Amino acid sequence: MKISRILAVTKKQFLTIKHDKRTLVLMLLSPVMAMLIFGFAFGTSPKHLQVIIVNKDKGSLAGQYINKIDHDVLSISDSTDVASSKDKVTSGDKIATIIFPSTFSADSSPTKTGMAPKGPVITPAKGAHIEVFLDTTNQQLSSVVSQAIAQAGQDFAKSKGVKTGISIDVSYAFEKTKDARYIDFFVPGIMAFAITLFTTILTLLAFVGERVTGTFDRLRVTPATEGEIVIGYEIAFGVIAAIQGALILTVALLVYNIMVVGSIALAMLFVILVAIDAQAIGILISSAAQRESQAVQFLPFIIFPIFLLSGIFVAVKSLPLWLQPFSNFLPPTWGIEALRDVMLRGWGLEHLWPHALVLAGFAVAFTLLAIFSLKRSRNQ
Repeated sequence: MKISRILAVTKKQFLTIKHDKRTLVLMLLSPVMAMLIFGFAFGTSPKHLQVIIVNKDKGSLAGQYINKIDHDVLSISDSTDVASSKDKVTSGDKIATIIFPSTFSADSSPTKTGMAPKGPVITPAKGAHIEVFLDTTNQQLSSVVSQAIAQAGQDFAKSKGVKTGISIDVSYAFEKTKDARYIDFFVPGIMAFAITLFTTILTLLAFVGERVTGTFDRLRVTPATEGEIVIGYEIAFGVIAAIQGALILTVALLVYNIMVVGSIALAMLFVILVAIDAQAIGILISSAAQRESQAVQFLPFIIFPIFLLSGIFVAVKSLPLWLQPFSNFLPPTWGIEALRDVMLRGWGLEHLWPHALVLAGFAVAFTLLAIFSLKRSRNQ
Protein backbone atom coordinates (compact mmCIF):
# COMPACT_ATOMS: atom_id res chain seq x y z
CA MET A 1 0.00 0.00 0.00
CA LYS A 2 1.53 3.29 -1.15
CA ILE A 3 0.56 6.66 0.22
CA SER A 4 1.17 8.27 -3.19
CA ARG A 5 -1.58 6.18 -4.82
CA ILE A 6 -3.94 6.87 -1.94
CA LEU A 7 -3.36 10.62 -2.28
CA ALA A 8 -3.79 10.38 -6.05
CA VAL A 9 -7.24 8.86 -5.57
CA THR A 10 -8.08 11.54 -3.01
CA LYS A 11 -6.94 14.27 -5.41
CA LYS A 12 -9.00 12.75 -8.20
CA GLN A 13 -12.11 12.80 -6.03
CA PHE A 14 -11.59 16.43 -5.04
CA LEU A 15 -11.15 17.38 -8.70
CA THR A 16 -14.37 15.54 -9.57
CA ILE A 17 -16.28 17.44 -6.89
CA LYS A 18 -14.65 20.72 -7.97
CA HIS A 19 -15.95 20.31 -11.51
CA ASP A 20 -19.41 19.25 -10.32
CA LYS A 21 -20.61 22.60 -8.98
CA ARG A 22 -24.10 21.32 -8.24
CA THR A 23 -22.83 18.52 -6.02
CA LEU A 24 -20.48 20.87 -4.18
CA VAL A 25 -23.22 23.41 -3.46
CA LEU A 26 -25.67 20.75 -2.31
CA MET A 27 -23.08 19.14 -0.04
CA LEU A 28 -22.35 22.46 1.66
CA LEU A 29 -25.90 23.79 1.88
CA SER A 30 -27.71 20.65 3.06
CA PRO A 31 -26.25 20.49 6.61
CA VAL A 32 -26.61 24.26 7.06
CA MET A 33 -30.25 24.12 6.02
CA ALA A 34 -30.90 21.14 8.31
CA MET A 35 -29.31 22.91 11.28
CA LEU A 36 -31.34 26.09 10.74
CA ILE A 37 -34.64 24.26 10.35
CA PHE A 38 -34.04 22.00 13.36
CA GLY A 39 -33.12 25.01 15.46
CA PHE A 40 -36.21 26.99 14.55
CA ALA A 41 -38.55 24.00 14.78
CA PHE A 42 -37.39 22.52 18.09
CA GLY A 43 -35.58 25.44 19.68
CA THR A 44 -38.64 27.57 20.33
CA SER A 45 -41.64 27.17 22.62
CA PRO A 46 -45.18 27.69 21.32
CA LYS A 47 -46.11 31.36 21.33
CA HIS A 48 -48.96 33.61 20.23
CA LEU A 49 -51.58 30.87 20.55
CA GLN A 50 -54.97 32.31 19.65
CA VAL A 51 -57.54 32.42 22.46
CA ILE A 52 -60.68 34.48 23.15
CA ILE A 53 -61.59 36.03 26.50
CA VAL A 54 -65.19 36.82 27.39
CA ASN A 55 -65.05 39.02 30.48
CA LYS A 56 -68.46 39.47 32.11
CA ASP A 57 -67.06 40.41 35.51
CA LYS A 58 -68.75 43.41 37.11
CA GLY A 59 -65.66 44.17 39.15
CA SER A 60 -61.97 44.70 38.42
CA LEU A 61 -60.42 41.43 39.55
CA ALA A 62 -60.97 39.58 36.26
CA GLY A 63 -58.98 42.30 34.51
CA GLN A 64 -56.18 41.83 37.01
CA TYR A 65 -56.26 38.08 36.42
CA ILE A 66 -56.07 38.65 32.65
CA ASN A 67 -53.07 40.94 33.10
CA LYS A 68 -51.24 38.03 34.75
CA ILE A 69 -51.57 35.91 31.60
CA ASP A 70 -48.36 35.65 29.58
CA HIS A 71 -49.31 37.57 26.45
CA ASP A 72 -46.29 36.22 24.58
CA VAL A 73 -47.69 32.71 24.95
CA LEU A 74 -51.37 33.54 24.44
CA SER A 75 -52.55 36.02 21.85
CA ILE A 76 -55.80 37.31 23.30
CA SER A 77 -58.82 38.72 21.50
CA ASP A 78 -61.85 40.01 23.38
CA SER A 79 -65.50 39.19 22.85
CA THR A 80 -68.83 39.64 24.58
CA ASP A 81 -70.59 36.75 22.83
CA VAL A 82 -69.97 33.34 24.41
CA ALA A 83 -71.69 31.34 21.68
CA SER A 84 -69.79 32.88 18.76
CA SER A 85 -66.52 32.61 20.69
CA LYS A 86 -67.08 28.90 21.22
CA ASP A 87 -67.97 28.52 17.55
CA LYS A 88 -64.55 29.90 16.64
CA VAL A 89 -62.96 27.16 18.76
CA THR A 90 -65.02 24.37 17.20
CA SER A 91 -64.21 25.72 13.73
CA GLY A 92 -60.47 25.54 14.47
CA ASP A 93 -59.84 29.30 14.33
CA LYS A 94 -59.02 29.55 18.05
CA ILE A 95 -57.66 27.08 20.59
CA ALA A 96 -59.72 28.16 23.61
CA THR A 97 -62.37 30.52 24.93
CA ILE A 98 -61.90 31.75 28.51
CA ILE A 99 -65.05 33.02 30.24
CA PHE A 100 -65.06 35.12 33.42
CA PRO A 101 -68.52 35.14 35.08
CA SER A 102 -70.18 38.35 36.22
CA THR A 103 -69.59 37.48 39.89
CA PHE A 104 -65.87 36.75 39.54
CA SER A 105 -64.71 39.78 41.58
CA ALA A 106 -67.28 39.22 44.31
CA ASP A 107 -66.46 35.54 44.60
CA SER A 108 -62.69 36.13 44.52
CA SER A 109 -62.55 38.63 47.38
CA PRO A 110 -60.73 37.42 50.53
CA THR A 111 -63.06 36.31 53.34
CA LYS A 112 -63.91 38.95 55.92
CA THR A 113 -64.06 36.49 58.80
CA GLY A 114 -60.40 36.60 59.64
CA MET A 115 -57.04 35.24 58.63
CA ALA A 116 -56.17 31.61 58.04
CA PRO A 117 -52.89 30.39 59.61
CA LYS A 118 -51.11 30.75 56.28
CA GLY A 119 -52.93 33.84 55.08
CA PRO A 120 -56.40 34.84 53.90
CA VAL A 121 -58.39 32.40 51.81
CA ILE A 122 -60.33 33.11 48.62
CA THR A 123 -63.95 32.04 48.92
CA PRO A 124 -64.88 28.49 47.85
CA ALA A 125 -64.35 27.40 44.26
CA LYS A 126 -68.08 27.03 43.72
CA GLY A 127 -68.24 30.77 43.22
CA ALA A 128 -64.68 31.70 42.35
CA HIS A 129 -64.18 30.05 38.99
CA ILE A 130 -63.52 30.63 35.32
CA GLU A 131 -64.75 28.57 32.39
CA VAL A 132 -62.44 27.31 29.65
CA PHE A 133 -63.77 25.88 26.38
CA LEU A 134 -60.80 24.01 24.93
CA ASP A 135 -59.81 22.31 21.67
CA THR A 136 -57.71 19.28 22.63
CA THR A 137 -57.16 17.82 19.16
CA ASN A 138 -53.62 19.20 19.36
CA GLN A 139 -52.41 18.27 22.82
CA GLN A 140 -49.15 20.12 22.38
CA LEU A 141 -50.99 23.44 22.05
CA SER A 142 -53.90 22.76 24.41
CA SER A 143 -51.51 21.83 27.24
CA VAL A 144 -49.62 25.10 26.75
CA VAL A 145 -52.89 27.05 26.95
CA SER A 146 -53.97 25.19 30.10
CA GLN A 147 -50.60 25.79 31.76
CA ALA A 148 -50.67 29.49 30.89
CA ILE A 149 -54.16 29.91 32.40
CA ALA A 150 -53.23 27.97 35.56
CA GLN A 151 -49.99 29.94 35.99
CA ALA A 152 -51.90 33.20 35.66
CA GLY A 153 -54.24 32.01 38.44
CA GLN A 154 -51.30 31.27 40.72
CA ASP A 155 -49.69 34.65 39.99
CA PHE A 156 -53.04 36.39 40.57
CA ALA A 157 -53.51 34.71 43.96
CA LYS A 158 -49.92 35.47 44.94
CA SER A 159 -50.39 39.15 44.08
CA LYS A 160 -53.33 39.21 46.50
CA GLY A 161 -51.38 37.42 49.21
CA VAL A 162 -53.88 34.59 49.36
CA LYS A 163 -54.04 30.88 48.69
CA THR A 164 -55.67 30.15 45.36
CA GLY A 165 -59.24 28.93 45.53
CA ILE A 166 -60.18 29.73 41.96
CA SER A 167 -61.27 26.69 40.01
CA ILE A 168 -60.96 26.23 36.25
CA ASP A 169 -63.98 24.48 34.79
CA VAL A 170 -62.94 22.92 31.49
CA SER A 171 -65.31 21.79 28.74
CA TYR A 172 -64.22 20.42 25.41
CA ALA A 173 -64.92 21.47 21.85
CA PHE A 174 -64.70 17.86 20.72
CA GLU A 175 -65.86 15.52 23.47
CA LYS A 176 -64.72 12.38 21.65
CA THR A 177 -61.12 13.62 21.57
CA LYS A 178 -60.82 15.00 25.09
CA ASP A 179 -58.85 11.87 25.98
CA ALA A 180 -56.86 11.78 22.74
CA ARG A 181 -53.26 10.64 23.07
CA TYR A 182 -50.23 12.16 21.42
CA ILE A 183 -50.03 9.23 19.00
CA ASP A 184 -53.55 10.05 17.77
CA PHE A 185 -52.22 13.48 16.80
CA PHE A 186 -48.92 12.08 15.55
CA VAL A 187 -50.07 9.27 13.20
CA PRO A 188 -51.87 11.46 10.60
CA GLY A 189 -48.66 13.46 10.18
CA ILE A 190 -46.56 10.32 9.77
CA MET A 191 -49.02 8.99 7.18
CA ALA A 192 -48.72 12.12 5.03
CA PHE A 193 -44.96 12.31 5.49
CA ALA A 194 -44.39 8.65 4.63
CA ILE A 195 -46.51 8.89 1.50
CA THR A 196 -44.74 12.09 0.43
CA LEU A 197 -41.27 10.70 1.11
CA PHE A 198 -41.63 7.30 -0.54
CA THR A 199 -43.69 8.51 -3.50
CA THR A 200 -41.25 11.34 -4.26
CA ILE A 201 -38.22 9.02 -4.00
CA LEU A 202 -39.89 6.29 -6.05
CA THR A 203 -40.94 8.69 -8.80
CA LEU A 204 -37.65 10.56 -8.84
CA LEU A 205 -35.47 7.46 -9.05
CA ALA A 206 -37.80 5.76 -11.55
CA PHE A 207 -37.71 8.72 -13.92
CA VAL A 208 -33.96 9.23 -13.64
CA GLY A 209 -33.33 5.48 -13.93
CA GLU A 210 -35.37 5.27 -17.13
CA ARG A 211 -33.52 8.27 -18.52
CA VAL A 212 -30.13 6.68 -17.74
CA THR A 213 -31.09 3.32 -19.27
CA GLY A 214 -32.61 4.93 -22.36
CA THR A 215 -36.12 3.61 -21.65
CA PHE A 216 -37.48 7.11 -21.37
CA ASP A 217 -36.03 8.13 -24.74
CA ARG A 218 -37.70 5.13 -26.36
CA LEU A 219 -40.98 6.08 -24.71
CA ARG A 220 -40.73 9.61 -26.09
CA VAL A 221 -40.39 8.46 -29.69
CA THR A 222 -43.82 6.85 -29.41
CA PRO A 223 -46.95 8.93 -30.18
CA ALA A 224 -47.41 9.55 -26.43
CA THR A 225 -47.11 13.23 -25.52
CA GLU A 226 -45.33 14.58 -22.45
CA GLY A 227 -48.71 15.25 -20.82
CA GLU A 228 -49.85 11.68 -21.41
CA ILE A 229 -46.59 10.32 -20.01
CA VAL A 230 -46.79 12.41 -16.85
CA ILE A 231 -50.47 11.65 -16.21
CA GLY A 232 -49.83 7.95 -16.84
CA TYR A 233 -47.14 7.99 -14.17
CA GLU A 234 -49.48 9.88 -11.84
CA ILE A 235 -52.18 7.24 -12.13
CA ALA A 236 -49.71 4.42 -11.46
CA PHE A 237 -48.08 6.07 -8.45
CA GLY A 238 -51.46 7.28 -7.18
CA VAL A 239 -52.68 3.67 -7.02
CA ILE A 240 -49.48 2.60 -5.27
CA ALA A 241 -49.82 5.47 -2.79
CA ALA A 242 -53.43 4.52 -2.06
CA ILE A 243 -52.29 0.99 -1.22
CA GLN A 244 -49.48 2.37 0.95
CA GLY A 245 -51.91 4.68 2.75
CA ALA A 246 -54.35 1.83 3.36
CA LEU A 247 -51.55 -0.31 4.82
CA ILE A 248 -50.29 2.50 7.06
CA LEU A 249 -53.79 3.26 8.31
CA THR A 250 -54.48 -0.43 8.94
CA VAL A 251 -51.29 -0.78 11.00
CA ALA A 252 -52.16 2.39 12.95
CA LEU A 253 -55.63 1.04 13.75
CA LEU A 254 -54.62 -2.50 14.64
CA VAL A 255 -51.30 -1.89 16.40
CA TYR A 256 -51.71 1.54 17.98
CA ASN A 257 -55.52 1.67 18.20
CA ILE A 258 -55.53 5.28 17.05
CA MET A 259 -58.67 7.37 17.24
CA VAL A 260 -60.64 7.84 14.02
CA VAL A 261 -63.78 9.93 14.51
CA GLY A 262 -64.46 10.78 10.87
CA SER A 263 -64.62 8.98 7.54
CA ILE A 264 -61.76 6.64 6.66
CA ALA A 265 -62.68 6.98 2.98
CA LEU A 266 -62.24 10.76 3.17
CA ALA A 267 -58.90 10.28 4.92
CA MET A 268 -57.81 8.06 2.02
CA LEU A 269 -58.86 10.75 -0.47
CA PHE A 270 -56.44 13.20 1.15
CA VAL A 271 -53.70 10.55 1.21
CA ILE A 272 -54.12 10.10 -2.56
CA LEU A 273 -54.07 13.88 -3.15
CA VAL A 274 -50.83 14.15 -1.15
CA ALA A 275 -49.37 11.28 -3.19
CA ILE A 276 -50.27 12.94 -6.50
CA ASP A 277 -48.52 16.12 -5.36
CA ALA A 278 -45.46 14.11 -4.27
CA GLN A 279 -45.06 12.22 -7.54
CA ALA A 280 -45.50 15.44 -9.55
CA ILE A 281 -42.69 16.98 -7.47
CA GLY A 282 -40.57 13.88 -8.15
CA ILE A 283 -41.09 14.17 -11.90
CA LEU A 284 -40.33 17.88 -11.80
CA ILE A 285 -37.08 17.41 -9.88
CA SER A 286 -36.02 14.53 -12.10
CA SER A 287 -35.67 16.92 -15.01
CA ALA A 288 -32.74 18.57 -13.19
CA ALA A 289 -30.95 15.29 -12.43
CA GLN A 290 -28.95 13.39 -15.02
CA ARG A 291 -28.15 10.37 -12.83
CA GLU A 292 -29.29 8.69 -9.63
CA SER A 293 -26.56 10.24 -7.47
CA GLN A 294 -27.69 13.73 -8.42
CA ALA A 295 -31.32 12.80 -7.74
CA VAL A 296 -30.45 11.70 -4.20
CA GLN A 297 -28.69 15.02 -3.55
CA PHE A 298 -31.99 16.87 -3.97
CA LEU A 299 -33.76 14.84 -1.30
CA PRO A 300 -32.57 16.82 1.76
CA PHE A 301 -34.12 19.96 0.27
CA ILE A 302 -37.42 18.10 0.11
CA ILE A 303 -37.30 16.02 3.28
CA PHE A 304 -36.07 18.52 5.87
CA PRO A 305 -38.63 21.31 5.21
CA ILE A 306 -41.50 18.81 5.06
CA PHE A 307 -40.26 16.90 8.11
CA LEU A 308 -39.98 19.94 10.32
CA LEU A 309 -42.28 22.65 8.93
CA SER A 310 -45.45 20.80 7.92
CA GLY A 311 -46.68 20.05 11.43
CA ILE A 312 -45.70 16.40 11.85
CA PHE A 313 -43.93 16.76 15.20
CA VAL A 314 -44.21 20.47 15.94
CA ALA A 315 -47.51 22.24 15.37
CA VAL A 316 -47.30 24.91 12.70
CA LYS A 317 -48.83 27.41 15.13
CA SER A 318 -45.92 26.89 17.52
CA LEU A 319 -43.32 27.89 14.91
CA PRO A 320 -41.98 31.45 14.86
CA LEU A 321 -44.53 33.77 13.26
CA TRP A 322 -42.24 34.70 10.36
CA LEU A 323 -41.68 31.01 9.56
CA GLN A 324 -45.32 29.88 9.61
CA PRO A 325 -46.25 31.26 6.13
CA PHE A 326 -43.59 29.04 4.52
CA SER A 327 -45.49 25.99 5.75
CA ASN A 328 -48.38 26.92 3.48
CA PHE A 329 -46.18 26.28 0.43
CA LEU A 330 -45.69 22.63 1.44
CA PRO A 331 -48.47 20.32 0.21
CA PRO A 332 -48.11 17.92 3.19
CA THR A 333 -49.04 20.79 5.54
CA TRP A 334 -52.50 20.87 4.01
CA GLY A 335 -52.73 17.08 3.87
CA ILE A 336 -51.69 16.61 7.50
CA GLU A 337 -54.12 19.25 8.73
CA ALA A 338 -56.95 17.70 6.71
CA LEU A 339 -56.16 14.19 7.97
CA ARG A 340 -56.18 15.37 11.58
CA ASP A 341 -59.45 17.22 11.06
CA VAL A 342 -61.03 14.08 9.60
CA MET A 343 -59.61 11.62 12.12
CA LEU A 344 -59.79 13.70 15.31
CA ARG A 345 -62.53 16.26 14.71
CA GLY A 346 -64.71 14.11 12.48
CA TRP A 347 -65.06 16.84 9.88
CA GLY A 348 -66.39 16.10 6.42
CA LEU A 349 -65.76 17.58 3.02
CA GLU A 350 -68.12 20.46 3.78
CA HIS A 351 -65.43 21.78 6.14
CA LEU A 352 -62.36 20.52 4.32
CA TRP A 353 -63.07 21.36 0.67
CA PRO A 354 -60.55 24.26 0.80
CA HIS A 355 -57.81 21.77 1.75
CA ALA A 356 -58.82 19.46 -1.09
CA LEU A 357 -58.87 22.41 -3.49
CA VAL A 358 -55.39 23.57 -2.42
CA LEU A 359 -53.94 20.07 -2.76
CA ALA A 360 -55.58 19.69 -6.18
CA GLY A 361 -54.16 23.09 -7.13
CA PHE A 362 -50.67 21.99 -6.10
CA ALA A 363 -51.13 18.82 -8.18
CA VAL A 364 -52.18 20.77 -11.29
CA ALA A 365 -49.35 23.29 -10.90
CA PHE A 366 -46.64 20.68 -10.35
CA THR A 367 -48.01 18.52 -13.17
CA LEU A 368 -47.95 21.43 -15.62
CA LEU A 369 -44.41 22.31 -14.55
CA ALA A 370 -43.34 18.69 -14.97
CA ILE A 371 -44.84 18.55 -18.47
CA PHE A 372 -43.13 21.83 -19.35
CA SER A 373 -39.79 20.57 -18.06
CA LEU A 374 -40.08 17.40 -20.16
CA LYS A 375 -40.94 19.40 -23.27
CA ARG A 376 -38.02 21.73 -22.62
CA SER A 377 -35.59 18.81 -22.22
CA ARG A 378 -36.84 17.36 -25.50
CA ASN A 379 -35.96 20.59 -27.32
CA GLN A 380 -32.48 20.84 -25.80
